[in-house]
Amino acid sequence: MEEMDKKGLIIYSKSGKPYEKRYLDESKGIPPQTIWTDIQMLRGITKHSNKSEWLDYSTQKPERLLERIVNISSNEGDLILDCFIGSGTTAAVAEKLNRRWIACDLGRFAIHTTRKRLLGIPEVKPFVVQNLGKYERQQWVVAEFQDVSERAAIEQRYRHFILQLYHAEAVSGYLWLHGAKAGRMIHVGSVDAPVTIGDVKSIVQEFWKSAGKSEDIEMNGIDILGWEFAFEINETAKQFAAANNIILKFKKIPREVLEKRAVEQGDIKFYELASLSVETQLTNQKLIVRLTDFIVPPDDIPEEVRGNITHWQQWIDYWAADWNFQNDTFHNEWQSYRTKKNPNIELETSHVYKEKGRYEVVIKVIDILGNDTTKMIEVNV
Repeated sequence: MEEMDKKGLIIYSKSGKPYEKRYLDESKGIPPQTIWTDIQMLRGITKHSNKSEWLDYSTQKPERLLERIVNISSNEGDLILDCFIGSGTTAAVAEKLNRRWIACDLGRFAIHTTRKRLLGIPEVKPFVVQNLGKYERQQWVVAEFQDVSERAAIEQRYRHFILQLYHAEAVSGYLWLHGAKAGRMIHVGSVDAPVTIGDVKSIVQEFWKSAGKSEDIEMNGIDILGWEFAFEINETAKQFAAANNIILKFKKIPREVLEKRAVEQGDIKFYELASLSVETQLTNQKLIVRLTDFIVPPDDIPEEVRGNITHWQQWIDYWAADWNFQNDTFHNEWQSYRTKKNPNIELETSHVYKEKGRYEVVIKVIDILGNDTTKMIEVNV
């Protein structure tokens, strides 16, 4: 006490009672308790709280909450895993606090919301959006239909399940045609392989061998449902089908099929593939890429959404380019996307190649519904 008094760390009240003098900048703070009441809106951010942080995502949490959790449980450079990323708060906070992170979600809107959120962080480190694709689906098939031992029986039950979600009737006796709906035949793509132009040719050939040529062109229709599709299939395959008097529609089997809750609630929509048109210009070793059109089939689009679209550009929420695609993971080497502050999107970009050679350029577009469309361009520099 005497030593503290000499250092001027003791003050006395009017009654002469001594008190320790404390300075805020020297305090280590108070260890957090199990109940936190100092963080606003623990139940999630609302439109009326932090508007700069609000992303209109129902399960979104305040960044301050995740900052405390991350700081308590990890150090800089540690790896943070969030298996239900939602609006991306955990990944965004981990990035800002210099942690490594892995973020997972089945919902395409969650992935897209998180991607845009991360790209809005100044000096964000490069990251990859990776679809586990067939590995995830293979595990799902085994878990969902594990009581069936033979592969053929598993595939049949899988296709019947997808047809039920598509509200189609199963048909038998065919190799490539699996169902029918509203006068159109249905093909259900494999779990572990993309639909290719070779598949389409086999489907068309079996259609004509089995069904014969119909005078009613509306009856000459095939819906091809797939998890993944080969590049350019939307344009190339439709040209082939049209030459054979068949109207093709490619519809993507959504990832929500893997979610039991979504299936039970009936929240499964099969969106038709969009069509992307691109112009390129190569001068010396500089490539200019320009988006010229983006067509989204209107059938499954809510009327209130369609009514607000006056130009094809408004369908695009985000697009990116991989200037040297290696047939593995798509790398975002350039991107443009809409934000609340800047709702406009660039329609042209360029890249200068340091070395001459043949390159495959992949353009990826994410529309306002969260669906992705890709286009590959071959460039000889």
